[in-house]
Amino acid sequence: MSEIVIIGGGFGGLSFLKAARKTNNNFTLIDKTNHHLFQPLLYQVATAVLSPADITVPIRNLFKNDKNINVLLDEVVDINQQNNSISLKSGNEINYDKLLISVGSSYSYFGNNHWSRYSLGLKNLNDALDIRDNILKAFEKAENEQKGDIKLSYLNFVIIGGGPTGVELAGSIAELAYKNIKNEYRNFNSNEINVYLVEAGPAILSDYSKELSVKASKYLQKLGVSIRLNEKVLNIEDKKVITDKEIFQTNNIIWAAGNKANPLIDKLKTNVDNFGRAIVNKDFSINENNSIYVIGDAANYKNNDGKTLAGIAPVAIQQGRYLAKKLTSHKPTEKMKTFKYKDKGMMATIGGFKAIGVIGSLQISGLVAWLFWSLIHLVYLIGYKSKLIVLIEWIFAYFLNKRGTRLIYRENIINKSNN
Repeated sequence: MSEIVIIGGGFGGLSFLKAARKTNNNFTLIDKTNHHLFQPLLYQVATAVLSPADITVPIRNLFKNDKNINVLLDEVVDINQQNNSISLKSGNEINYDKLLISVGSSYSYFGNNHWSRYSLGLKNLNDALDIRDNILKAFEKAENEQKGDIKLSYLNFVIIGGGPTGVELAGSIAELAYKNIKNEYRNFNSNEINVYLVEAGPAILSDYSKELSVKASKYLQKLGVSIRLNEKVLNIEDKKVITDKEIFQTNNIIWAAGNKANPLIDKLKTNVDNFGRAIVNKDFSINENNSIYVIGDAANYKNNDGKTLAGIAPVAIQQGRYLAKKLTSHKPTEKMKTFKYKDKGMMATIGGFKAIGVIGSLQISGLVAWLFWSLIHLVYLIGYKSKLIVLIEWIFAYFLNKRGTRLIYRENIINKSNN
C-alpha cells in the first residue's frame, strides 16, 4: 500500500483520483479551495450568464464514500524531495511515496507584473466575480455620471489577448452590452458602449486555421466587438491602456494574454521551459526524482509527434487517467505503453449562437459548432444538477435574453496582487 499525494483538484487531479480510488492505496488530495471548478465556463460567471455554484462541485462530496481518500483544504509551500514530504501553509507536513502535481497555471504579464494592479484576469471564481462586479458597476456608474469623458471610460471595455479566453469574454460582454441591457438605462444607450479586443499578433485564435480565425473575427465584429490586430500593449496604468497605436481610457481592463506555470514548480528544482512548466519524462516523472509526477498545465510533455501538448482540460484528463493506471498497476513499468494523447478536437465559442471548432480533420463553424460546443460542455460538467441548471440558464440567457445573475452584492473589487 502506497501513500499517494495529489496537489490540485482540477481536471488532472480529479481524473487521476477517479481512476485510482478503488485500488489498495491511500490518497491525499490538497487544494487551496474546497471545490472543483469547471474552468471552461468561468467566463460565463464573469459575464453574468451563470452563477458560481453552477460550475463548481464540492471535492469532498465527490469522494465521500471512498475511505482511502483524504481531502485537505490547504496550500503547499514547499516540497522536500530528500525525505519525500511536503510542507503546508497550515504548518503541517505530509509524507508521500508518490507525489502528483497538477496545479494549473497563472497569467504572465511578460515581466510587467505591476500591470496586474490595474487589470483583472480570469483564473478562478474570485477573478470571475471581480470581473462581473466591475462590469455591472461600470454600467451603474455611467448611468450616474454627467461628464462625458468619464462616462465614456466606464463604457469602454478593453480585453487584452485574442486567445480563447479573450475571445469568449469579448463576445459575451458584447452580448450583455448590446443585447441584454438594451433600453434599461436612461443616461446612455448601448451604442455608446465600446468593446475592444486587443491582440499583438496578426490574428485571433491563432491555434486554429486562418479560415476559422477569420470567421471568428467576423462573428465578433457582427456582435459589435472592435478587434485590434498587430497592436502591442506598451503599458497599463490606472484606468488607461497604452498601445503602440493608441491610448484607451477605460475603467474596465481585462488581461487574457500569456500564461505561466504555477510558482510551485520552482520548488522542484527541475528543468523548465520558457513558460515555467516542468519538462517531464515520457511517464510524467521529473529527471531528479522518479516518485514525483507533473501533469496538465504545469507540465511540458511532448506527444509522439514531438509537439508540446496544450494546457487544456482534455489533455489533463487523459494524463490523469494514464498515470492512475501506471502508479496503481502491478505491471512492470517497462511494459506500460507510452502515453499518447487522443486528440478529439478543440472548440471555441464566440457568442451569438456562433462557435468554431476542429473535430479530426473536419472544420465546423457557426450554429452547428455552437451546438456541438454546448453539448460537449454539458457532458463534461460534473453532476446532473449542474447540467440541468446550466441548460436552463442558457435558455434564459440566449433564447429569452435574460441573464439571471446580474447581481451586485460585493462592496469592493479585490485587486490582484503582484505575481
